[in-house]
Amino acid sequence: MTRIDLSQAPTPDQIASVTDWLGRANCRVIRPLEIHSTFCSEQPPEKLITVAILDTETTGTNAQKDKVIELGIVFVEVCPETGQAYRVTQVFNELEDPGFPIPEESTQIHHITDDMVAGKRIDDAEVEALMASTALVVAHNASFDRIFVEQRFPVFATKPWACSFQQIPWSAEGFGSAKLEFLAYQCGFHYTGHRASTDCHALLEVLQTTLPVAQVTAMQTLLQNARLPEIKVSALGSPFESKDALRERGYRWNAEKKVWAKSVLSQRLDEETAWLKNFVYEGKGFRLEYEKMTAKNRFSNRSGPTEIVRFD
Repeated sequence: MTRIDLSQAPTPDQIASVTDWLGRANCRVIRPLEIHSTFCSEQPPEKLITVAILDTETTGTNAQKDKVIELGIVFVEVCPETGQAYRVTQVFNELEDPGFPIPEESTQIHHITDDMVAGKRIDDAEVEALMASTALVVAHNASFDRIFVEQRFPVFATKPWACSFQQIPWSAEGFGSAKLEFLAYQCGFHYTGHRASTDCHALLEVLQTTLPVAQVTAMQTLLQNARLPEIKVSALGSPFESKDALRERGYRWNAEKKVWAKSVLSQRLDEETAWLKNFVYEGKGFRLEYEKMTAKNRFSNRSGPTEIVRFD
């Protein structure tokens, strides 16, 4: 086995030798995140799209009162059919003063202090210009990030979005958690998270990983699922005693509308309606609200077209 003098930086050959030995000893080596500007040296296809990998840091989790204090975006050229990334074209990362002190509990997470953001403002015109040619925005928790950035930058409401947390079947692919730090570890690297652009680079690296079951990249699966239309089904007037069955089925309580709701793929709408008829309404007449969900309004707080459907 190669001996390494720890008083000096090891050479690449020494690192490779130790890594190989650890692998044969049934150990796993987790490397630091290596930030790439290119992902594929082959000639790209004619048609590429620009995907914006986005992350925010905020003063808290309440979009009604909290503010974005850091916006990070990594723009990357991607083949829309295969999900293969080719070239990072731009990295954007700016801080913004929220106009009030950052809560200490938030600073403990992202390490952004009042002094770091004092007097700073994210350039609206630059964000709008960068987003002009972007075909898709990807965030690892789009239900959080989209609402925050749409309030601050209207351009994001005009773009289709995808969520790498919800729209990739991580559990079915054998991953024990969908948290980004865990996914990174499973993909063989580690990084210091909770700063916007660093999280974006880490997510891009994860999305270029081949999923063990599907045997395609996570990005390809995400792009495919983002294109699928969904219907948000609201079970109007559902009996109180059906709440446990609805929860187990994946429905979530909407406190504002006082209704249980769930998004389903359009092609599975008849199956879902039949389940509601048999297990919630027990064959009696009922009403459902259908809301059309696409990448343009999914994960936002903006409603899609709705209709009320009666079943006798």
